[in-house]
Amino acid sequence: MKITAPISAIQQLIDRGSYSDTRFQKDTLDALGFFVLRSGISPEKANQYLDTYRELTAQGVLKRSELHSTEIKISHVNDFDDLHTSAALQHVWPQLFSGTVGASFKRILVKAADSPKPVILHQDIGYQYGETEQYSFFVALTECGMTNGGLKLYPGTHKLGYLGDAGTLNEEILPNDLPVCSPVLFPGDVLIMHSATWHFSDAYVSGNDRVYIELHVLDGNSPFSRETIAGTSTMGWKVDYDPVMREEAAFFKVSRSQSLAAARAALSKLQG
Repeated sequence: MKITAPISAIQQLIDRGSYSDTRFQKDTLDALGFFVLRSGISPEKANQYLDTYRELTAQGVLKRSELHSTEIKISHVNDFDDLHTSAALQHVWPQLFSGTVGASFKRILVKAADSPKPVILHQDIGYQYGETEQYSFFVALTECGMTNGGLKLYPGTHKLGYLGDAGTLNEEILPNDLPVCSPVLFPGDVLIMHSATWHFSDAYVSGNDRVYIELHVLDGNSPFSRETIAGTSTMGWKVDYDPVMREEAAFFKVSRSQSLAAARAALSKLQG
């Protein structure tokens, strides 16, 4: 297997810093599979969200997911529901999905001294539902960078689309000179990432906790849109399901992942 890519054009965009601006650049998002919107929300609002997260965690209202090492579910509270209303983001929504934009979930992703492990190279689309054009808006509540497990991305890999399965991707099949981009985010910055983009994060080593709120965005006319955040949805089909509550998914009687889990359980039983 061999993959070729327009490395020169990608490298020029990276070298010029075209992926990072206070104004949203849709063409750059389309070319690279990610874009950093500086001050997508105000630093003051980011600090407010951070304080709320810490308070609710101390009260036991928010807890780390048992199925995801960095995930904290927040769909049962409404303290972050106005995330999409910032002035900067209001300039983004008209440029996505012809202005009809939906959200399917929000969650907080934390990497810290008590949860330092790296996250595998993967793409998110294999864990999602519906159309393949979907985006994660990672809103930084703290400085997120090289030493505390900030996200790293392979630019342009979203062009490969959905790969038919989910798991740890093989970076060795990518072109040798395809760069890895590791943008440093400050409170209020927003990393917008196409869900098919290959990405990973290193282990937490030092510094402040790495805290993002992730707002997952898709076509407002998708059956999997749970909230219309811009425009007017005309879709009659709706799926009442929160993807963060993945244990509640019931689309399959028998799936590959279910069969694999059953096989593993049977093998474990035989091994005693």
